[in-house]
Amino acid sequence: MKKLVITLVVLVAVLVAADFGAAAAAEHQVAQKMRTDMHLASDPEVRINGFPFLTQAVAGDYRDVSVNARTVRVGQLNDVDIEADLRHARIALSDVLSGSADHLDVDELVGRVKLKSPDVGRLIGVDDLTINPAPKDALEGTDGEQLADSTEGDPTKATVQLNGTVNIAGTDNAVQVIGVLSVLGGKLKIEPKKLELNNSAFGRISLPKIFEQSVFNLFTATIDPGALPFRVTPTAVRAERGALVLEGTAQHVRIGPDGMSAG
Repeated sequence: MKKLVITLVVLVAVLVAADFGAAAAAEHQVAQKMRTDMHLASDPEVRINGFPFLTQAVAGDYRDVSVNARTVRVGQLNDVDIEADLRHARIALSDVLSGSADHLDVDELVGRVKLKSPDVGRLIGVDDLTINPAPKDALEGTDGEQLADSTEGDPTKATVQLNGTVNIAGTDNAVQVIGVLSVLGGKLKIEPKKLELNNSAFGRISLPKIFEQSVFNLFTATIDPGALPFRVTPTAVRAERGALVLEGTAQHVRIGPDGMSAG
């Protein structure tokens, strides 16, 4: 009985190793193709999630595939993260084995780009910029309050908290700007709505309108993040710690040698 148990354990270990080995080989092949299709300098990280892999391969239905490309240069941006989630990516095993596979059908594809705070700060001229989601009540008592309320339930808009050091009338000051993010023609728009100044000598103080507007002008920006993975149209925006995120979702996607079609 003891020998039988040991034999079963060894068999399971071999099957698991074979499963993970097959998954790793498939991930490597997908990464190489993604590198070519997405014009990347190096292979992205590809992960075929779910176990066992071999049953997914036999069924020709990969339930969850994630693609992550880090530190990609896009136009004026030097450090963009590009991500894609492919849910139920379908390709027949017979086509893979015969080498005739020329397209991939995906039930749902979510693509996103992350613009990191150093890149955004460099573009607007705030070297120590930090990015965080804004508290829900961050715009209370301002002329942006109504606009903030309108972002509730609207994925194309979000509030953001931006902190950094700016020069005001010859003095460096730590400022906190609350702004509204929006998607505009595939680009990311930042509109400042509220300013707090933390002066080292006097604490939090209000600025004359002329200086306040100069800070607002500094933080106002429209940034082109380049195309989302597989040319997905951006339909959502959000702020997370250290980054601004643009995201889009497409249903019933076919990815082939001529590009991507959806519908």
